[in-house]
Amino acid sequence: MAESDPTTPNPTEPEAEAQADAEALEERIDTAEVRIVEAPAESEPPLAEAEPVPVAVVEPVEEAVVPPPPMPVAPPAPPVVPPAPVAATEHAAAEPPVEALYTAVTPPQQVVYVHAPVPPRLGSNRGIGSLIAVAGAVVFGVLLAGAWWLVQYAAVGATGVSYLATWDFYIPVAIFAIAAVVVVLLVNRARWGAHVLGSLFVGAAVYFGSIGVYLLLNALIFKQVNTFDEFMGAPQLIVAAVLAREVAVWFGWFIARRGRRVTERNAAARTDFEQRLAEFHAETR
Repeated sequence: MAESDPTTPNPTEPEAEAQADAEALEERIDTAEVRIVEAPAESEPPLAEAEPVPVAVVEPVEEAVVPPPPMPVAPPAPPVVPPAPVAATEHAAAEPPVEALYTAVTPPQQVVYVHAPVPPRLGSNRGIGSLIAVAGAVVFGVLLAGAWWLVQYAAVGATGVSYLATWDFYIPVAIFAIAAVVVVLLVNRARWGAHVLGSLFVGAAVYFGSIGVYLLLNALIFKQVNTFDEFMGAPQLIVAAVLAREVAVWFGWFIARRGRRVTERNAAARTDFEQRLAEFHAETR
């Protein structure tokens, strides 16, 4: 191809410059990863078209992923072979069965019952009081024997004691004992004033009771008919009634004294019971 003369004006240079500007603009639009390689431009005839410039595209290189080295694998354990069951059976058959030395016994449950305090038994004066009354009857008999001796001596001057062998002497003594015991059973732990009033009952019982018994015995045993008036003025019965009243009064004082001590013990026992009962209710609530 013929080279152009530099001195001669080239009419196609403005077109070539416009085409170069267009190519430069296209190169700026391309991505940064593309490299543009231009071939050296040769002088071409003014009328020839410019050949396209080849473009080499460089693709990004991916890094190779290296897998980790494999872990060492332990060799498998040898299989465990169980012993033959025949030997165990023979050993068990050779030894006798072992019996338990003792058996654990569960202790039985115990139920604890809490008992409430029992009310105290109040003391009585009837038993001992009756014995004291009987002792008073013995004293009454001794005094009556002496009084009848004095009456007999004053009336007829006799000094014998033959009346001690008759029913006339023992009937008032027996009636005194019965009447005194009845009074004790009625008044129990009462004060001495109750025994003073009871002595009046004892004296009247001795007087009227003796007359009644005399009449009954004479009619039934001795077949004698007597009247009540025949015995009312008998000095022996009047003396017996007076002595019975006095003996009942003083022996009643001894009985009342003991009854007072029994009453005090009962009050103390009752107070102690109420205190224990209050403590029991406080614990069980």
